[in-house]
Amino acid sequence: MALSKQEIVDGLRELGLPAGCVVMVHSALSALGEVEGGAETVIEALLEAVGPEGTLLMPAMAQQQPFRIESSPSTVGLITEVFRTYPGAIRSLHPTHSVAGIGPLTEELIEGHINQPTALGPESPWGRLARRDDGYILFIGVDQDRNTLLHAAEEIVEGAYLNTITRDYVDADGNVQTKVLEKFPGPHRDFIGLDPLFEAAGAMRIGKFGNAVCRLMPAERILQLTVAALKRDPAAVLCDNPHCRDCVRQRAAIKHDLLSREDFTLSAVMDDVGYGADELGEALWLIKAEGIRDIEIGPEWAVKLAEERTFRQDLAATLAADEMMVAVCHADVPMADATLAEEAVGALDRAIEVSSIFAPRYLKLPAYLVAEGVDPESRYDHAVELLSALARRAAAAQVRLLIENHPQAVWCDAESCARVLAAVEMPGVTLSYNPAHFVHAGEHPFLQTYSRGRIKRHVGQLMLVDGCEPPWPQHTIIGQGQGEVKELMSIFRCRSFGGYFTLALNDTRSPENFSAQAKAFWHLLGNL
Repeated sequence: MALSKQEIVDGLRELGLPAGCVVMVHSALSALGEVEGGAETVIEALLEAVGPEGTLLMPAMAQQQPFRIESSPSTVGLITEVFRTYPGAIRSLHPTHSVAGIGPLTEELIEGHINQPTALGPESPWGRLARRDDGYILFIGVDQDRNTLLHAAEEIVEGAYLNTITRDYVDADGNVQTKVLEKFPGPHRDFIGLDPLFEAAGAMRIGKFGNAVCRLMPAERILQLTVAALKRDPAAVLCDNPHCRDCVRQRAAIKHDLLSREDFTLSAVMDDVGYGADELGEALWLIKAEGIRDIEIGPEWAVKLAEERTFRQDLAATLAADEMMVAVCHADVPMADATLAEEAVGALDRAIEVSSIFAPRYLKLPAYLVAEGVDPESRYDHAVELLSALARRAAAAQVRLLIENHPQAVWCDAESCARVLAAVEMPGVTLSYNPAHFVHAGEHPFLQTYSRGRIKRHVGQLMLVDGCEPPWPQHTIIGQGQGEVKELMSIFRCRSFGGYFTLALNDTRSPENFSAQAKAFWHLLGNL
């Protein structure tokens, strides 16, 4: 049996819609089932329910470009399309978020909409509605995903993922104008997930007439609740589906914004993401998803860059397009007891030439591994001589060098690292601090190596890797080993450390493990 106008009016009153109020209605005619008279009957019922002193508003958003106030059809439901041309209706001039209304407050609510810098700001129809004690949002057969007002909450908290866009419209003189809209909301939202919040706060009444489940909410209250939720969690209205590219991208913008407030720069080792050099897009997507814009090219990728000029150029172009940069590039330099200084310097020259297209902040040297049967002092003297020659050449080329502590290297523990760095006496040689490697060398990376050591001022990079001594795992997710990574992150932040915190995996490489390592980093950072 078809739904009558009176049944709709009765349903609205039972839901609690007050006469004389201002209400923004989002609707789906098909959700009601069969309605006598169709969309016009629904509009008449809404007007009767609010009465002559009430004001009825509906979104009248159009996709047509340029937007024409008289003719651009509404794309948010048949009821809204009929309403925008209903007798007495007035429509706001706006290329993305036009609103139509009937009632004594319509002009006051929509006036000057086109002049606002944002679509949903405090002086938009949405913002003005939410400042009124008698302002309501009504859903007829739709859910919170249609609640445009909640985008205003994102604007209020200045969500890091909001965009600036341009859209065209035809002005009163018939001229095409371009409107710049700041803080514009993105594509996908999980507003549906806010239903429990609104219900728990007593800010939503749910009823039904026809087949349509309906919701009535005070506009000011639900806006306040959403703002508070976003202040607690900037991603509160984004879904947590790892395969939703829209929300992954927007979460990345939030992370990037959080990182921009830190003194350190978060980077990631390309080799450790778990994708090969032929899967560049996938590797960069995974890194960018964590808000990271700086990468380290590890030894395997560095070899491919040296061998393939085309790959080098493609990577440089891709990074530039994604506004990413190379922070560290590994240099394939021989470092052993039998290495001649001239041979090492020649290899460094080649690494400098290959990496010049990226202009990295550092070149990282391989570990000077300890060979059996060589006198320790002779080995140490040779390592210092070799490193000094490389440092002089790097300084001449205006390049900085990183050396990373390694349990089988000359620079394996706090004392040997400090000794080598002091002996070289070149400010362009900096330490890459690897907590897992200090553990494997038998030290406590924070309580011993850092707190009692002399290498603080030499550190340019903190490797975010963790591990244990036997019989426990050699490498673990950060925060789950003996590397005291949380303590190191905290003390480095206390010193306004301006170098790199670098996500790496060593022997546990895979996309899943990289994501787990990144998740652990964000957990640790959030608990500092």
